[in-house]
Amino acid sequence: MMKKLVLSVLMAALVFVNALQPALAGEPARPELSLSKAIEMAVKQSKDLKMDELEIKRTEALREEAADRLSFTPTGDSGYDPEVEAAWYSLLQADLTWRMSKKSYDARLDGITLAVCQLYWNVLKARENVKVKELALELARLELQKSQSAYRLGLTGRLQSSGSAASVKGLEQAVADVAEAESALAAAQNELDKAYLKLNQMLGLHPGDRPVLVDKLEFYPLQVADLDTEVSRVLENSPSVWLAEQKVTQKKYATDLMFASGQYTPYDVRQAELAQAELDARNARDALEMQVRELYHTLKSLEESYKSAEQAAATAQEELKEKQVMFRLGLATRADVLAAEVSLASANYALTDLAAQHSYNKMVFQKPWAPAYSGTGG
Repeated sequence: MMKKLVLSVLMAALVFVNALQPALAGEPARPELSLSKAIEMAVKQSKDLKMDELEIKRTEALREEAADRLSFTPTGDSGYDPEVEAAWYSLLQADLTWRMSKKSYDARLDGITLAVCQLYWNVLKARENVKVKELALELARLELQKSQSAYRLGLTGRLQSSGSAASVKGLEQAVADVAEAESALAAAQNELDKAYLKLNQMLGLHPGDRPVLVDKLEFYPLQVADLDTEVSRVLENSPSVWLAEQKVTQKKYATDLMFASGQYTPYDVRQAELAQAELDARNARDALEMQVRELYHTLKSLEESYKSAEQAAATAQEELKEKQVMFRLGLATRADVLAAEVSLASANYALTDLAAQHSYNKMVFQKPWAPAYSGTGG
């Protein structure tokens, strides 16, 4: 009898454990995640970066092969040997491609950093928005309770009275407000899920994971002592500008090589190709300089907007404190306090949104090529 009892208990325990395992397996992981750790994970996860590494190896091998095919470097005194000229120019092109592949790798790292920051901040913004919508729904439900009470009180008098009609209209509006607030909260929660999904995908996490983001979004104004100096720094480090200028150098070599392309190229054609390369380089520099200067003014506008948003948040904080004091003294309702909480949460969300915009644009200001290598479309 005892053995049967023990066996029954064990079987029941196994059934309970087996039933519990799927639920446990479905629980999202919630690891703490700093921004630096997220960037590190994305770098390890990036397939584009792995492709860039392979491209460096591939272009280096092609460069070495091109160097092996060249017996000597052609000069003006060595005469015109079509094969040597073509081999020399082929080496120049292979060398440029190899060096550009290394620059692309570095730019990819910049792009990954930018993308991770943006996705990390998107989650922070979405969380703030959910808080706003949760408070707004709580306020709408409280207002509905008030309208329901007013409606019930209206029933005690004449049904056709203006007060009763107002109560019915107020109740209908309160019901609609709750439905609208519920819809807004569902939409905000969906946006938060999407923000987590995109971040998890880039970091190689499970789609359902909900990492705890430990780094807050801080606002730091752009510090630029001299804009012209900053523009020069960006131009000097830009991969696209560097490539355009290197192509000019190549074309200058080609003007002295009639058979660089493997067949005879007239001098006028070579000169025109050089002029085209020089124009492309100037256009690349001008376009990037304009982008950097526009970003500078965008950042300054965002900083002014942030100052105004800070003042609005401070005002909302003071109003909430006043409503809380008045509520304790019986001079304000719970709805008054909730309304102030919604205002403060909205003001804080506006600050978070502006800080995210500013931080993103500041990173692009420092490295304008990063969006093109981020894989997010900028």
